[in-house]
Amino acid sequence: MGDTAPHSNARELQSLLKGLSCSEQQDAAREWAQANNRIIDMFGTFSYERHLLVFKSGNEFDNWIDPILNVVYKMNNLMHVGGNIYALLERINCYNELFPETSLRFIGFHLMSSSNVYPVFAQSFISNARFATIEEINTYMQAMEFRPMKDDGYFENSNLILSDIKPKNVLFADNTIFVIDAEIKKK
Repeated sequence: MGDTAPHSNARELQSLLKGLSCSEQQDAAREWAQANNRIIDMFGTFSYERHLLVFKSGNEFDNWIDPILNVVYKMNNLMHVGGNIYALLERINCYNELFPETSLRFIGFHLMSSSNVYPVFAQSFISNARFATIEEINTYMQAMEFRPMKDDGYFENSNLILSDIKPKNVLFADNTIFVIDAEIKKK
């Protein structure tokens, strides 16, 4: 299995989930993953076969790195979207539009239990990077026409509020800023 699901399959899944309750989304996502060979065993076969290393995780994602392919695999626990897979996919689409250089590619679902599935994404690993400074982040976000808000790591424009844009989620390499994680809300 490759690192990306064909775009038509990801769009098909998103259409399938639209309007469903969170528990209905879980059932539909599990069936979709089984029918499309998109079950990713992050704690077993998938990680073992690729020699993945556990990587620093946050509140929302568990992370593994493939040191050969320079790919980070991120399993989302759906905590920040209240279990709503559709809402997460919408947020990821928005993230990918804003930050295409670190886009998250949906690859499938990890079956967490008989009733829960968690989406798994792949993202390029930025090697030889350091954490960006607050000044570098502010300059970058303002160039993207986002203005800083009162709280650190929060930025807004007329349509969106971005949060968690902090050094732990923003890298600097080759004179380039890379946002590797962000919370995004539409106004």
